[in-house]
Amino acid sequence: MAAELPKTLRLDLQRPIDPRIAKIESAEFGGGDVHVVRAAVEVRALSGKLKPGDQLVLAGTAWKDARFTFEGRGTMEAPIVIRPEKPGSVSFTGESAVTFHGEHLIVHDLAFVGVTVSRNNEVLFRVGNGEAKPANHCIFNRLRFESCGSTNPANWAKLHLWLMSMRGRGNTVSNSIFRGFKHIGQMIGAAELPKDGLQQLHVLNNRFIDRPKIDDQNGYEILQIGWSGEKAAASGTLIAGNVFENCDGENEIVSLKASDVVVRENQFLGCQGVLSLRSANRVLVQGNVFDGQGQENVGGITLEGSDHVLIGNTFRRLVKQGNYYFWTIAMAAGSAENYGDNGDVAGYGRPKNILITQNRFEHCDSRIAAGAYLRKEFPLLPKNIRVEQNAFIGTKTTTAFDFTADDPSGELPKELHESANTFEP
Repeated sequence: MAAELPKTLRLDLQRPIDPRIAKIESAEFGGGDVHVVRAAVEVRALSGKLKPGDQLVLAGTAWKDARFTFEGRGTMEAPIVIRPEKPGSVSFTGESAVTFHGEHLIVHDLAFVGVTVSRNNEVLFRVGNGEAKPANHCIFNRLRFESCGSTNPANWAKLHLWLMSMRGRGNTVSNSIFRGFKHIGQMIGAAELPKDGLQQLHVLNNRFIDRPKIDDQNGYEILQIGWSGEKAAASGTLIAGNVFENCDGENEIVSLKASDVVVRENQFLGCQGVLSLRSANRVLVQGNVFDGQGQENVGGITLEGSDHVLIGNTFRRLVKQGNYYFWTIAMAAGSAENYGDNGDVAGYGRPKNILITQNRFEHCDSRIAAGAYLRKEFPLLPKNIRVEQNAFIGTKTTTAFDFTADDPSGELPKELHESANTFEP
């Protein structure tokens, strides 16, 4: 029986998938003027001058040390398209870095291969040129990032690098490949939420591959939405259809520090980390696969905050987790009763009003932890947790919880509600 999603979820904040993705995938580029460029200086010369429907076409193959900022203002019906002259022909190399801002741009089929960096806080592909010049309603499709960063391993833990950074509203990153990234910094960083509307970022059908662990610093996430200073503000963002494979940079593969996010039908394959609902409320996690593929410390979901729904996910072969940061599902103790929205503005929210339903747990060494890392500064234990209609395969237990914090008040067990779960050895 399908579970009815709680009305507390703000799915009304989601926007439809941009229909222009399908057109660009079919090589429908529009009928405006075509401007062919062969060097970064020519791109800069045309910045701000193209009309809606025009195309900026990059000729040649290797764009070495190409650095430019391009502004364009298209419309929904007539976007400005930036693409290679021949499909798959353009690769940025050397110390290249690009920035796009404006409205209704479509950047399609560009590659960044072996791009090198020698300075801190570099961004290879910047979407939005600072707070004052965002990019809104743009599509970034079929990009490819391969083995970019310093060639000196000593720099990987010191020089912060972002493959993409995102500022603006209603943007999409789709059908792209991010592979072989070793630096501290994110593959996609979207920490700064816009002040003039919802972020509504779409991260769709991308592949994030081979992110090795370098050291124990924080900051090696694959994807980050919002930051703690945003106070769990609403974002309306969608992360769907992506594959995360062998991404081991740190315990947080995807870090959500914003509310009202949907994470749907992604695959997390052999990644030594978790999907982290770190500073967030009302996140829907639906239809994802977390497959450990036999590796140790491959986790599922950690969460804090309120009104999350975990439904229809599969947790498979998650084995030998060393601590609760890598648990199949872990609810940590919190420090704020009503973090974000109109409530508390510091700390981490108490996990409460959580629905975990219709998920499959297949041969996992852990199940659900309630109240992990309870301590003086994090005294708030989970409240009103419903675990219903889940299937646990490969266990002789009869409870979904394999850890509950020691609560002297005796209230925590009363807040953990289990019903209609099944358990099979």
